[in-house]
Amino acid sequence: MERSQVFRRRLSLADLIYAASGYREDDQNQLVSQLIIEGEGELPESTLQQAVVNVAIANPAVRSRLRGYWGVKFWSASGPQPRIRTIYQEWDGHFHNGLSFIDKPLDLIIGPVAEIIQVVGTKTFLVFRIHHAVTDGVGLMDFARNVFHALNAKEPEKFLSTLTVEKMPPGNLKAMPPKVCDAATPFPLEPANLSTVDRSRVWNRLTIPGSDAKILLKTILAIADLARGESEQSIRIHVPASLRRHAPEEKTSANLVGMVRLDVEKNDDCRSLVRKFNARLEEKQELPIAVNSLTSKLMFWIPLRLLQKLERASVQKLLKQPRFTCSGTASYIGKVDINEFSCVAFSAHSLFGIPVTPLGSPLMAVLISNQNGTEIVLTVNRTLISDDSMKNLSEKFANRVHAYK
Repeated sequence: MERSQVFRRRLSLADLIYAASGYREDDQNQLVSQLIIEGEGELPESTLQQAVVNVAIANPAVRSRLRGYWGVKFWSASGPQPRIRTIYQEWDGHFHNGLSFIDKPLDLIIGPVAEIIQVVGTKTFLVFRIHHAVTDGVGLMDFARNVFHALNAKEPEKFLSTLTVEKMPPGNLKAMPPKVCDAATPFPLEPANLSTVDRSRVWNRLTIPGSDAKILLKTILAIADLARGESEQSIRIHVPASLRRHAPEEKTSANLVGMVRLDVEKNDDCRSLVRKFNARLEEKQELPIAVNSLTSKLMFWIPLRLLQKLERASVQKLLKQPRFTCSGTASYIGKVDINEFSCVAFSAHSLFGIPVTPLGSPLMAVLISNQNGTEIVLTVNRTLISDDSMKNLSEKFANRVHAYK
């Protein structure tokens, strides 16, 4: 491919913020999105590599490198192909300390910015990983789906738009609710050890069998109930919403997610939450407010290494003195057809996403449904919660979800 034909996309403000979490291979605790497909079989690495090569033509962002200087930064699809690895070891698909294929850093400067790790044991897991600075959860799902299109000799869907959040319609400032500065948490916070603040996280996977169209609503209610306790207070929950509906003609892998802010009352139920959520969407609350402001533009002129130091100092302060703007974040990737993630050599049974480390929220839940049920992964920063408390939180959460009608 000639240099003039290399795909480029300007760095968005969201990209820049995610890159500041770590952008070199030795930067630990980066914000990396991870999608795991559980099934049976084993794909030859050569077959998987050829599929990835075909996908990278249709979706060049997966071989991006961060280029440019100062205020002019952009993604260039001139980097290496996503890395393919096969590991032979037993794994049950749940959190364990020291997993060698989860939460490992990626390099945005030299690449690759994405990888696929095949973990083969009694079960097989395909672990799709990509740095959040490159794309969001929707983009990661599109990448995985495209790989299976290629494996099944189908044409991968093209994602060639250079649209970024800065080009989206402006948000409605009047629709923004008052900011919450000290939200209640859905679990008791651990006393912070100021000398050993840990940015890593723990996560727990819950499988809810059967079809449930209300599963996101039940998740929101469960988090709110756990945070509220015996009080009567209103609980703020954040719900990420894809901005792609505002530009349906664009096929992009950019970070295009806004935030819907729901205030959940004690007497709310699934029906009232639907009304509130639809009202927020009608108000276009999720659209960006200040991404084109002078302050936002000036951030691009801060050297990335300095921005990273500022980000780490901010996170250290947050974890030492936790004060959150919401009680939890519930992200629903959607309902997928599990058959789309199968091929001759691999039969998928389920898939789940491991969210990035929550920083502005004490708890994050990511949900993905398929025809067999819904996979929910809860994640909390390790500094904030003990292993016993995480287990207790997961049990209480599951009990509440099952109890709602």
